[in-house]
Amino acid sequence: MYYDKMPLYDLRGKEVMTKRMIKGITLLLTGLWMIFIFWMSAASAEESTDMSLSVGYAVGRIVVDEFDSLSAEAQEEYAEQIDHPVRKTAHFMEYTVLGILFSVDLLLFIRLTVMSRFLLAWIAGIAYSITDEFHQLFVSGRSGQLTDVLIDGSGVLLGCIVILVVCMLYSFKRNKKVEKGREQF
Repeated sequence: MYYDKMPLYDLRGKEVMTKRMIKGITLLLTGLWMIFIFWMSAASAEESTDMSLSVGYAVGRIVVDEFDSLSAEAQEEYAEQIDHPVRKTAHFMEYTVLGILFSVDLLLFIRLTVMSRFLLAWIAGIAYSITDEFHQLFVSGRSGQLTDVLIDGSGVLLGCIVILVVCMLYSFKRNKKVEKGREQF
C-alpha cells in the first residue's frame, strides 16, 4: 500500500522511518514479548518461586525501613508473605504490555472500527493467556489456573484501554487543530 512507504519525520524535518518499518518493529516487539511470556511460563515451580522471592526481597529493601538490618529469617518471611501478590502482579503487568502491543498491532494492520480492534486485541490476549496456562500444565511443579486467565485478561484489558485513551486524546487534539484551521479562513 502507498501509505506504508510514506516517511515519518522528526521535529527538524529529517526522515526517521516509514510506516512499514514501524509495523515491522511493532510485530517484532509483540513476538518477542510473547516469547518472553512463554519463557517465564516454562520455568519450573522452583525457578518461578526463586524469581518471585527475589522480587519480594527487592520490594522489602524499597518499602521496609532498615530491611537489610532484619534477620535473614525475617527477610525471607517478608518475601514469602508478599510472594502471592508479586506473582499475580507479574501476571497482570505481563499481559498489560501484551494488550498494549496487540492494540497497536491491530491499529496498524486491520481496518475495523476502533472498538472492534480493541475487542479483538482483548480476545487475542485472553486466548494467549489460555494457551499459556495450558502450557503450564506440562511444566514441572506448575499448574494452569483459571484465576490467572482472569488476571491476565484484566491486564490485557488495561493495555487496550491505555491505547484507546491515547487514540482518543490524539483524535481530540487533531480535531481541535482542524477546527482552529477552519476558524482562520
